[in-house]
Amino acid sequence: MTAPPDPRTFTFVHPRGRVEVRPAWTRAEVHAQVEALLCTWEAKLPTERSARIVLKPNLNNDLVALTGNCADLRVITALIEALHRRGYRDLTVADGSNVGIERRNISTFRRLRLDKLSARLGFATVDLNRDEGRRIPLHAGAEPLVANTVLDADFLISVPKVKTHAEAGLSCAMKNWVGICVGQDKRHMHQDLGRNIFALSEVVQADLVLVDGLVGMQGNGPGDGDPVRLGLLAMSDDPFLNDVVVARLVGMPLEAVPYLRHALDAGVVDAALVARVDAEVPVVRAIVRAPPRSKLAELSEAPSLLWLKKAVRPVVALPAVAELAYRAKITQDVYSLEDDTLRLEARDPGACGTCRTCEDFCPTGLRVEDIGVKLELPDCVQCLYCWWVCPNDALRLGGEAHAMQRQIDRYKGPIEAL
Repeated sequence: MTAPPDPRTFTFVHPRGRVEVRPAWTRAEVHAQVEALLCTWEAKLPTERSARIVLKPNLNNDLVALTGNCADLRVITALIEALHRRGYRDLTVADGSNVGIERRNISTFRRLRLDKLSARLGFATVDLNRDEGRRIPLHAGAEPLVANTVLDADFLISVPKVKTHAEAGLSCAMKNWVGICVGQDKRHMHQDLGRNIFALSEVVQADLVLVDGLVGMQGNGPGDGDPVRLGLLAMSDDPFLNDVVVARLVGMPLEAVPYLRHALDAGVVDAALVARVDAEVPVVRAIVRAPPRSKLAELSEAPSLLWLKKAVRPVVALPAVAELAYRAKITQDVYSLEDDTLRLEARDPGACGTCRTCEDFCPTGLRVEDIGVKLELPDCVQCLYCWWVCPNDALRLGGEAHAMQRQIDRYKGPIEAL
C-alpha cells in the first residue's frame, strides 16, 4: 500500500505570497529541508553577495529551545550554512530578549550557547536590547525605539518559534518582531499589544520567514508552557500570510489571535483568504491554548501602574517574592542571575545500547561515537541538546546548574518524551 501523504508537506499560494511547509525533526532533515526551501526562494535572496543579512530568531528567554520557547540551534545552523554556501558572508544573528531578561542584564546569547555557535560558524551577534535605534510611531501613543541593526539591514530573515502566548494568543512571525524593539521600549508595545504587533509588522517587514516548528510550546506560553512535537519547518515571504497558515496548522482560530484580528479588520487579511486556508491547510496538531490571564497578572502589566511596578521592583526581585508571584500566576518567569556552568564531560557507551537519539539533535552534526569525546570548538558548542534528549542517562555533566536548575526540574522528562 502507498503511504498517505504527510500533511506537513504542502505549498499555499496567494496573491500576498507563498507559504511552504515541510516535515523535519532530525538534524539531517532540518538541513535538507532548509536547503530545499531556500532553493525555491533563490530569486528572493539579495543579488549582491556583500549584502548585510540579519537573522532575527526568537530568543525570548533563556529556556533551552527544546522546551519550545526559543529558536533551535539546528535551524540557525542550517540557515547560516545554506547562506554561506551561496556566498553570503555579512551575516548577523540579532534579537532583544524580553524585558525581564534585559532588566537583569542576562545574556541569552551566552545561556543558549549562541556565542559559541557564532564562534564556530563565523556570524556576528547583536543584542538588540543594547542597540541604538529610531522611534517608530504605532498605536495608542506607542513609539518604541526600533533597533538600527534591523532598520539598516539589506535583507531581513525572521526565524520565529511556534508557541502559545498568554496575551497575543499565538507567537510566530509577527509576534517575533516585538524583539526588534530596544530594551524596555518593548513596554510601548503593550499599550495595545495586538494592534501594535500588527502595526510594527506593517512598518518593518521581514523579507523572508523561516518558521521553527520542530518543537512548539502549548499551554501557558511563551515562558511557562509545555513542549509539543510539531516536526515541521515553514518558509514564507509574507509574515501576515505566514501566521494565518501557521495558526491553522496548530488549530488556533484567528479570533484567538488579536494581531491577526486587527489584520483582518484592516483588510490586510480578508475573509476569502481565511476561508481558503481553513479549506486547504490541514491541522497538523491542535495545540492547547494559553489559559486566561489572572486579574493580578493583567493588573501587573497595566501601563498606568508602571510607576508602581518600578517602585516595588526591589521587593519583587527577592527570590521568595518572585517565587510567590510565579505560583500565584502573576508572572511566568523566575530568573536566576547566575549563569550555569554545565558542560558535557563524558558518555557511557555501554548505557547507549542502540540509541542514537543524541545524533539527531546535535547542531554541529557529531556522530554518537564523538558525543562526549569531542568536547571543544569547533566540534561541540556545549548546548547540551544531547543530554536533554538522552533517555538512558548515558551522558555525564560537570559544573553547576544555577539558572538551568528550574528548567531541568520542569522540562527534562517532557523533553526526553518528545
